[in-house]
Amino acid sequence: MAMPISYSINRGAEKAKAEAAFELFQKLRDNGIATPSEALIPWVVKKVGPTVVGVKTQGTQPTTLLLDPFGNRFRRGPTQEIYGEGSGVIIDSEGYILTNFHVVGSADSVQVVLSDGREVDHVELVGYDESTDLAVLKIDEKNLTAMEWGDSDSTEVGDSVLAIGNPFGLAHTVTQGIISAKERYREIPDSPMHQEFLQTDAAINPGNSGGPLLNMRGELIGINTAIYGETYQGIGFAIPSVLAKRIYEQIRQSNGNLVHGYLGISKIDPLDNSYAVKNGVEPGKGIVISEIKGKSPADRVGLKPGDIILKWGDKEIHNPTHLTHEVILTPPGTEVILTIVRNGEKLEKTVIVGKRPKR
Repeated sequence: MAMPISYSINRGAEKAKAEAAFELFQKLRDNGIATPSEALIPWVVKKVGPTVVGVKTQGTQPTTLLLDPFGNRFRRGPTQEIYGEGSGVIIDSEGYILTNFHVVGSADSVQVVLSDGREVDHVELVGYDESTDLAVLKIDEKNLTAMEWGDSDSTEVGDSVLAIGNPFGLAHTVTQGIISAKERYREIPDSPMHQEFLQTDAAINPGNSGGPLLNMRGELIGINTAIYGETYQGIGFAIPSVLAKRIYEQIRQSNGNLVHGYLGISKIDPLDNSYAVKNGVEPGKGIVISEIKGKSPADRVGLKPGDIILKWGDKEIHNPTHLTHEVILTPPGTEVILTIVRNGEKLEKTVIVGKRPKR
């Protein structure tokens, strides 16, 4: 009985701290204090402590990494055991946990380690979205504390943030930084991932993946996902909470069978200045269609190579990855007005979003 008693004592102490922190931040809200002082950082940590989990994985893979003539990576040879560590966030007290797909995607088994020391071996993978690198897990445990969602759209460059996770297996490590930039769009090579990121200089290292990026109220504004380069260099990336919440809810509502939107533009290029000026478009705005798949939604609505796309619905499009990102997050069957420029003339095309084909 020693172990359950130990968990109960740890859990009770954590819960008391978290409740006191929740109360404090509620009083600040009631008094109209929008941005708490950095002196309250320890209270932020106390508030979210019980919501952050460790994620340990185990699996197998062939030992030899090779390249085929087309540059695609594949593995061959005897298999070896591989172990991984990441982080996660309890989103619902019923046991739903949000983490990165790349943390659990290749695992044969997953273990969740709670902040009070409980190790949970029976972990269900509810569903995942490889395109945005998010996955939802489910554990059947009592006395869980859920994270509060924050609004990543309302964050500003320069806002103070905290990152919490398990870098190199060092549980519940806290680092501080600021939002360095917003709306960073990036395609991940050799994968279907088209991601939008918040950029931060809060230290993110291997093992932080899937953990929370927090504002100074202890609200979730991002899921820490990637760094620039092989090791921490002051540039880290987090999936914005507005996007993460949207994907989380879609995964739960679809029971893991998430379906993405599809337009059928097979190649998109940035808009160079000379082509922009030729068509009367302000440089730096819009992208150019280079290739379209036949019998696709884009083909059916009459889009053509050379068309400049300015807007997807009411959102201005500035780079190719941004458009891809918006399309895959739009449910199939949705009607969207595309604002384009063709031979200097501004046009609107109403496209019905299709269902993204499986790879």
